[in-house]
Amino acid sequence: MRKRQMATGRARMPATPPQFWLWTLVIFAAFAGIYWWVSESKLSSAKSRTLARQRAMAQTLGTKLIPFRDDVEGWALELAKQPWMGNDVADGADLSKVQREPAVYLRLRMENAKDGKSLRSAAARSLRDGFTSCFFRQKDGVDPRKGPPCKAQADCDSGLLCNEWDVCTRPAQPYNLRLAFRALRVLSNEWSDEVNQAGSELALRVYNRDLDRTTKEDVPIAAEVLERARYLTIVLDEDPVDGLPPPAFDAGPSEPDETEEERIRRARHQARVGIWDLETKQRVFAYRVEASGRLLPVGGGRATDPRTLAAQERQSNSCALALAVKSQFNAAQAPAPGSSAGEGGDAGAVDAGSRP
Repeated sequence: MRKRQMATGRARMPATPPQFWLWTLVIFAAFAGIYWWVSESKLSSAKSRTLARQRAMAQTLGTKLIPFRDDVEGWALELAKQPWMGNDVADGADLSKVQREPAVYLRLRMENAKDGKSLRSAAARSLRDGFTSCFFRQKDGVDPRKGPPCKAQADCDSGLLCNEWDVCTRPAQPYNLRLAFRALRVLSNEWSDEVNQAGSELALRVYNRDLDRTTKEDVPIAAEVLERARYLTIVLDEDPVDGLPPPAFDAGPSEPDETEEERIRRARHQARVGIWDLETKQRVFAYRVEASGRLLPVGGGRATDPRTLAAQERQSNSCALALAVKSQFNAAQAPAPGSSAGEGGDAGAVDAGSRP
């Protein structure tokens, strides 16, 4: 009879006791709990090792870089204060030294110079520009646009820097503080918080590689340059009275958009320039002036590409700002007759329309 029931599919198998499923669930839950505890313990230990390396780096390399960063942030916030502190040229300030001695440079939108966090974020977008080209003088003849191509600092030989033009060169005058702020990012509390929030060992590896790269590539160059630097120049661009101008062109899917900083710099706007002596930690120059220049084409036709036109407008405004700063220095130093003509030779094809 039973064989007939099994053959016809009507046989009933014994029911599985409920205790079996209960114990199975308990075993799987215990296994998952143990696995989670072991994984979290390993991840926590790995985070501790990463943060220990960060602290060691801060003790050895950060002793010079962190105080310098704090000074820069304090001075930038001072320069951004409202109302304007007033134009000032310190007694004994020497324009030729400021132009030729090793220097560091930072240019920001003033809107981003409200606190340390926003300033550090904006510093990552600081680039050499028309102001540096028209104001500073190269003593070693380094052309920051020429050198072996690079995509990262690791592509460059020791002592060379992968700069904003994606070429390997010796650090050029002035040194862009964007690179120093990038190096110091791994020593910040924000970076530590990101490490603590990493959810897996794979995510943590990204921070370890970041720390390795910064330790080997960015920090040594930043420390060397800042050790030699004599002056710091900060330029803060105020927003135009009428607000940000619209983008000058429609960027394609593979092209970078025009940044807010770039849009401000191609428009007429007020800019603040502060210069500090890094040996005495004293401000030697403060000036607020309109950055407004006019490009005078020399030979050939006028450019029609909107990207080129936007770049030319930024260049002429920034160069006009540099010429206004030099004029302010010269006026304070009561130059000898004929020196103003020498300065006029720096203007090139830019008609400086800046006025105090």
